[in-house]
Amino acid sequence: MLFATICAASMAFVASSSLNVALPAIQQELGARGADLIWIPNAYVMVQASLIVVTGSLGDHYGRNRVCLVGILLFGLASVICGFSTTTNIIIAGRLAQGVGSSMIVPNSLAIVSAYFSRNGQGWAIGLWSGFTVLMAGLAPFFAGVVTDLGMWRLVFLIHIPLGIVAAFAIIGFVPESYNKKAPRRMSVVGALLVIIGLAGITFGFIESSTFGFDSPQVIVSILGGVLAIAIFLRGELNNKHAILPLRLFKSRNFSAANLITLVFHGVIQPALLYLPLNLIQVQGYSATFTGLSIIPLILVATLGSTLVGPLLDRRGPRLPMTLGLVIIALGFLFFGSVGVTGGESEYLSTFFLPVVLFGLGFGLSFAPLTLTAMASAPHSNAGIASGVNNTMTRVGQVLVVGILGGLAIGWFGQLLMNDSYIKSLPAEAQTHLAADAGDLVETSIPDWLSPDEQETVRQVIRRSFAATFSILMWIGAAACALCALFAIFTIDDKELKWSQSNDVLDDSDYLPDHDAPDETGPSESP
Repeated sequence: MLFATICAASMAFVASSSLNVALPAIQQELGARGADLIWIPNAYVMVQASLIVVTGSLGDHYGRNRVCLVGILLFGLASVICGFSTTTNIIIAGRLAQGVGSSMIVPNSLAIVSAYFSRNGQGWAIGLWSGFTVLMAGLAPFFAGVVTDLGMWRLVFLIHIPLGIVAAFAIIGFVPESYNKKAPRRMSVVGALLVIIGLAGITFGFIESSTFGFDSPQVIVSILGGVLAIAIFLRGELNNKHAILPLRLFKSRNFSAANLITLVFHGVIQPALLYLPLNLIQVQGYSATFTGLSIIPLILVATLGSTLVGPLLDRRGPRLPMTLGLVIIALGFLFFGSVGVTGGESEYLSTFFLPVVLFGLGFGLSFAPLTLTAMASAPHSNAGIASGVNNTMTRVGQVLVVGILGGLAIGWFGQLLMNDSYIKSLPAEAQTHLAADAGDLVETSIPDWLSPDEQETVRQVIRRSFAATFSILMWIGAAACALCALFAIFTIDDKELKWSQSNDVLDDSDYLPDHDAPDETGPSESP
């Protein structure tokens, strides 16, 4: 069961992490415009974030295996479309379809784990699920870089297909169906449309904010429209017998706290993962291959941490490892922020290696406890929707924080660059040129009429300005993770979690799969 769900979820995580490496090759071969390069990754994120609550609830209603298998099939077909596409528009369409498939796979694969291990070993199981999906997602960019350098970037899309085939056969052959027998036979169509429109509007608005700014009419209308749709949806859920999102879930302090921490935690981590490779390549002078290798310790330590922390969750609860992990990540952020401009690859071990390891260790210790708290705080009958909410917090946090901090980072970089004493000494024409182009960060173009020595000095100022901007982002991440650790200490209750688990098994015994009596479960009992 773990093998099946890890392979299934890895399809979605690999698709999210590997594509950026292949974008330059796609641009060159298919003639992609700048807007296309933005929407090839973002189309996937927007659709996934918009649908994941609804598809998680679908699994609770109609069977988690069924919804997951439909997602695997759709994801595989979309991957074929992307792999054999001849235009960027076809790739974007395929990525939209991949987003739909991944929204079915991720919450339901985790819900299957939660339901299957409802009686014992849930922390161990979620630790393994978290660790190995992180490992697959982390190794994917290295694979993508190798095949792209060999001129075979289409394999970046097609590598998902074997994972899906293996996962599908394992689910069909070995994983019993699970669903909520007490759920109504149908869901609220209006509610589903409202939550999709709401999350899509918010996600679209924050994605576009990094390009057009928050004062853009389309960004304002999109975000406000999304918030209004979500407000109408929540109001309608209060007394709806066909509710998609049972609001009673948020009465659990653990559930609410875990999802709030997830929103902030994944939100501040995303800018680090986005800007770290740019820092290493464009500022520190690392090669693309060495950059990929330099991040592997983060992935390996994160995988090890998630795997080893699982048994501890079953014995002691999630609060201690979660808090410790958040503190360690905060330290990693602080060390990242103190590095500055280095002498290149030869100084990696004395500069970036320690924060990379701390970051990976903290992530590994935090990821599984956060996931377990969100899942174990909800009744197992609502495992799909609980997983959907938690994954939505992850995606929305990533988009929201990257949108806000991305815009701020461009502003900070421009201020640091233009306030440098050497830049102020340049002719006004050169200053105007640099100010107008500062939105490109390290790729800010340097006036070609400057002398070679002047151009090199400006280039060094640009590198220092980006390194200083990176440090500000890392200090914000450190503060956010430290506050999350403090929040976890006062809100996560291990005793309440164990109490809710033990009572939940009794309350949900009518509709949870009984693995000691296979004849009482399976697709034959599903609606």
